[in-house]
Amino acid sequence: MLQPFEEFKQTYIQRLIQLDRRYLVSQTYYRMKEMDADPASSRINLLFSDYVELGEARLHLNAVKKDRYAAIIDLKNPVHLDKIREMLTEGSGYRMFFAVVRSAKELENLVNNRYKDKLKQYVEKQTNWRISRDAIVKPTIQLSFGEIFIILKHGNQHIRIKFEEIE
Repeated sequence: MLQPFEEFKQTYIQRLIQLDRRYLVSQTYYRMKEMDADPASSRINLLFSDYVELGEARLHLNAVKKDRYAAIIDLKNPVHLDKIREMLTEGSGYRMFFAVVRSAKELENLVNNRYKDKLKQYVEKQTNWRISRDAIVKPTIQLSFGEIFIILKHGNQHIRIKFEEIE
């Protein structure tokens, strides 16, 4: 299973505040849970997405509201800030990730190389696109509300697929 996101670090907090990206939305990070070597691990895996506007954060929260760890964290609220810092300490029981990738291009290349056969199968089974055997379907990666999506284009048509459907 692909795990493309960066681990959330203490240094990100001050940088996010400086960039006025003060709102974080937390949610359970299921991709990491499925990759845990120790199924008895009691660490809670969280994914954070950052926002400038509270309204954007609320939209994201609404999309994941059934998640028990879904919350809006305001980095300018001292109580929230203290909690995040506490969660970042070793032994806190949390492992946190940031919904950013080091290189979007590298991720697209990885998906192209590792999942090209599955992408072709998806296109053959789920679309009416007529694509020659030697044609290469190149995906674009999109992140939305902590989910990875693949955008496939053919001619003037395009489809948006949750990455887990391909994986």
